[in-house]
Amino acid sequence: MITPIKWTPYTGEDVCIKTTMKRGKKIQEWRFYEDKVKAVPRGNAYCIGNGPSRKDFDLTRLKETGQTYGCNALYRDFMPDFIFSVDSKMTKQMMDDGVGLQTFHYAPALEVNRHMRDDLHMIPNNPQWLYKRPAELHLIPSNPRWISGNVAFWVASVHGHKNIYLIGYDFREYGPGQLNNIYQDTECYGERNQDTIFDGWLKQFRDMIKMRPDVNFTVVHDNPPDYLNYLQTGTDLGNTKVISYKEFENTVLASS
Repeated sequence: MITPIKWTPYTGEDVCIKTTMKRGKKIQEWRFYEDKVKAVPRGNAYCIGNGPSRKDFDLTRLKETGQTYGCNALYRDFMPDFIFSVDSKMTKQMMDDGVGLQTFHYAPALEVNRHMRDDLHMIPNNPQWLYKRPAELHLIPSNPRWISGNVAFWVASVHGHKNIYLIGYDFREYGPGQLNNIYQDTECYGERNQDTIFDGWLKQFRDMIKMRPDVNFTVVHDNPPDYLNYLQTGTDLGNTKVISYKEFENTVLASS
């Protein structure tokens, strides 16, 4: 059973940064990671997934009416206000490309700790570098350990947004020969296969909606009736709806 969460301002959290064994006993070293982003919600939250349903939509239009949240390789084409990665290879590539110097880059504690340790090891006598590199990577607040796209709208709610729009969140297989991710078969993405866990993604999505009944979630999709049927929503999830891109442009973007 999913228990609703009451929103409270996020200030940071304790994270285990090192675990050792001594005389058969596990010893953990903890550190408090302060939230240095201190995000303040502005306008709507637009969470951008990498499903093919958004490939013809101009994402730059979103910047004028709210804050943008994205994940993984999105930065190759569009730099959102906040971006997320949970995969080690993807996180490293984003770090190498300096994504965190251009926007707020979030990752799990394991990645934050790993890159901080790597920097300490690489240049141990350069204090300026020690402070520079860790600041490029921020800790995912109260990490639910979901896929990066779902973590994006989780953090949007942590930031205090009450109206969250999901664009390019397809959560489905499109059939043989049809990509389920815009960046499929590119660097840091595996080849397209049949092992993608769509059901797991969908469960995380539905859990999130139940955890935050005070937040309105709107999915933007090119075929609302089909999508709504696929999500099996409508009566059980009262704080979510699906609208077309045309309706989104005419009612949300035009009035914001």
